[in-house]
Amino acid sequence: MSSEIITSSGNSTSYVQLIGTSNPGLIMILLDQSRSMKDDDKAQYASQAVNRVIYEIMVASRSGEQIKDRCDVGVIGYGASVYLIVGGEISKIADNPLRIETVEKMVPDNAGGLVSVGMEMPIWIEPRAENGTPMAEAFDRTYTFVEKWIGNHKNSFPPIIMNVTDGEPNDPAQAKNAANKLMNLETSDGKVLLFNAHITGSKASAETQLPSSMSGNSDQYAKFLFDISSEIPSRLLQEAQKVGLSPQSNARGLIFNAKTETLIKFLTFGSSVAR
Repeated sequence: MSSEIITSSGNSTSYVQLIGTSNPGLIMILLDQSRSMKDDDKAQYASQAVNRVIYEIMVASRSGEQIKDRCDVGVIGYGASVYLIVGGEISKIADNPLRIETVEKMVPDNAGGLVSVGMEMPIWIEPRAENGTPMAEAFDRTYTFVEKWIGNHKNSFPPIIMNVTDGEPNDPAQAKNAANKLMNLETSDGKVLLFNAHITGSKASAETQLPSSMSGNSDQYAKFLFDISSEIPSRLLQEAQKVGLSPQSNARGLIFNAKTETLIKFLTFGSSVAR
């Protein structure tokens, strides 16, 4: 990553720390596993996207045959319970997948098109969908994890939290309070960044990408997620554009009604500081 200092629109001294083995970053993914995630294969698509981003962080951390611990990764599932699915240094996560699967990947065919090829992919996250949406409890669990991590990494780039959900939390007011508490944690480089992706699977719904306001959207749940989404630092705005997202000026880290391909882009840009 370039050593050029890129400032945030909100604070000219924040979000400039480069990550490395001496100052690792933290990427946390919160994964809604409520009953409604069964619909339209959302649980399957979401778990595939999370597995893919963990794999890409692992590949970016590789130096020769060694995986350097430039980034810690955590995934918290919430549905029937709130629990840590994986968590810790990327080298240890890389060594402990549930299994290896052959998946199809589209690659350039050197003739201007794409061709499907099989590739070996580690699997850490299984699809799961049951019970309600205890989002507040997930934020509280994340707070405990992140607060401890910051205590040991006071000068690192602030942790990035990406919440992937398909529905309204059990208690919106409680979830908002828990999210705000989480977003007030900080390192010397800035406050924790919380981004949210609301997913729809393949259903046809108007998609909102990285907005700066919700003045034209009457959906109360969209406004709720906007209110608990951090403004994106300039450094990450550039990454959002690179992966094909369309952020507005002073955008918040929110995708509403995200399609499957947009979810992958969202997770890719959100974890870009780890690469």
